[in-house]
Amino acid sequence: MRTSKWREPIFALLFLVLAALLIGILSLAFRPIRVDYGAVWGPYLAEPKDSLDYLYLGSSYAYCDVDPVEIYDKTGLTGYVLAGPEQTLSQTYWYLREAFKTQKPSLVVLEGSALAFQQYQSYTQVNVGYMPAGLNQLGAIFTASEPELRTGLLFPLYFYHSRWKELTVSEAADALLLSETDSLKGFTPVSGVFEQISDGPFTRDPQSEEIYEENLTWLSKIADLCEKHGIPLALVFHPTYSQLPADTRERIAADAAELGISFFDWTEESQSMGITPTLHYYDPGHLNQEGAAIFSAWLGSFLIDELGLSPRTQTAENTSAWKWAVQDRHMVPD
Repeated sequence: MRTSKWREPIFALLFLVLAALLIGILSLAFRPIRVDYGAVWGPYLAEPKDSLDYLYLGSSYAYCDVDPVEIYDKTGLTGYVLAGPEQTLSQTYWYLREAFKTQKPSLVVLEGSALAFQQYQSYTQVNVGYMPAGLNQLGAIFTASEPELRTGLLFPLYFYHSRWKELTVSEAADALLLSETDSLKGFTPVSGVFEQISDGPFTRDPQSEEIYEENLTWLSKIADLCEKHGIPLALVFHPTYSQLPADTRERIAADAAELGISFFDWTEESQSMGITPTLHYYDPGHLNQEGAAIFSAWLGSFLIDELGLSPRTQTAENTSAWKWAVQDRHMVPD
């Protein structure tokens, strides 16, 4: 009698567990693999634990402008660009919480364009959907994502089930395998030059007071999180031809100082860094690959000379991997 009484609930529970497992596997198999243009969590999590000297977060300005391999070649500093397309500050907060589970960098650098973003931008599905499943992703779903996207973020198969027509067995298998480190380290090189760049610089409109204050609240949360982990935070504006007004940047400098955040405004410093606008801008906001190499070399020296970073001890295996990445980056195609 006892066996009969509990058999149906046990089978029902087992069915639910198996169904959830199957949905999870199918969700991973159907979701496109992502290794560039931000939100590259797989390769990041494959980095050896506590091996990174710095973490770089922010929007596409970060992952198009900052080449960690170029910085390593010039300084020996190891780093990763854990940015995302139009990554909002609320998303950045949850990114950092998740990132600190495997890395304790000596510095976090935050590219600050998100201070001029709306509450929600255009790439929530990517930025939040590719986070590792867990409490931090749930936090991002319910505090940094549009309500209408939450069903698909909680159950990714809702977004990607239609891919069954194009999905190959090989692609599905690759999606289910654990990711490996890659030689980009979160960087995405882009090629080409914006033809009208000589007409710039171009002015970006700041957000309303309400939205700015909300963004400032999330910036404060990020600063508190870094302080809790004993990691300095630097807020930066990259050299760009898509510029916030000078008075807006001055206000941001004052607000950052009040929060105890180091702030560096390089908006108008492109030429002093060796960046030629007519050669090195992919568009008004982003550097092309050649411009990124120049900026990254300059940035490496800044991290060493101005912020006092020094390379941490690495395993022989990881040193070899970074040196290989440098060789791969500088390899001239036939």
